[in-house]
Amino acid sequence: MLYCSNCGKRIDEKKIEAKNNSLIMQNDVINENTKVVYICPRCEHHIHRDLEEIEIKQLSRAAHAEIQRSNNFFASGMGNVCIGAIALVLAVIFYYLSCDLNNQMKLDMSSAEFYVFLVLTIVGGLLLVAGVVLALVGLIKKARYNNLLKDINNKTFIQ
Repeated sequence: MLYCSNCGKRIDEKKIEAKNNSLIMQNDVINENTKVVYICPRCEHHIHRDLEEIEIKQLSRAAHAEIQRSNNFFASGMGNVCIGAIALVLAVIFYYLSCDLNNQMKLDMSSAEFYVFLVLTIVGGLLLVAGVVLALVGLIKKARYNNLLKDINNKTFIQ
């Protein structure tokens, strides 16, 4: 895996090379000693192996920024989970309100409470699913960039 030293974006070199192999595209110019450089899709900065000390410091700053972004993802996800759970609880209340007491608690699908129940169920479910996805993405990104920072601090990072 390659990381952009400017913005911290993770690039999968194997996927790029599977689509367009650099050695096959430029077989008359490239040999095994040639340095292959990729362009970051986020910031259009050049990504290469064998980073210098200044580039490693830039990557460390970018990793800290990515950790902050992942914390924001997690916080947004947990907020959506809370709002979705509240909406689902309200949906359950409106479900029971839409049941007709005079007709042996059978569901009355023509009442306004039933339509509120449907809307709250849909909105609550969507918010709950989106919140879980955002929270998981945030946790995964945070773990990935924390491991990157540990490797940089222990001087075991190799790009």
